[in-house]
Amino acid sequence: MKSNPFEGKSAEIKFDSGLQFRIDFLPDNQLRWTSIREEDAGATDVESIHFEEYPGGIYSIDWVEESGLCVSYTVDVPNNYVKSFMTFTDENYRGGRRPFTHEGPFHFITENS
Repeated sequence: MKSNPFEGKSAEIKFDSGLQFRIDFLPDNQLRWTSIREEDAGATDVESIHFEEYPGGIYSIDWVEESGLCVSYTVDVPNNYVKSFMTFTDENYRGGRRPFTHEGPFHFITENS
């Protein structure tokens, strides 16, 4: 398994869909997401991630949540931007999976910011 160059870092994401997260990159290819929207009351979980690095500061971060939600982030570090493609169970859609996309700013943060 490839190592995660973001390990030990945290980031904030504010998607155009209204979803907002703090992402903490943990050891052993783990990621903790925490919603920072008031209405989500700090919902959080830890996921095992697959991490890939591409030329130009582009990264792919992917995981499958316990609920079956599949998440894929494409992070453009030089431009502080992320696009996300997710799928979740919905019998009314092709293959029983509904797609959902959103995008927005991605910023690394420190504990003091």
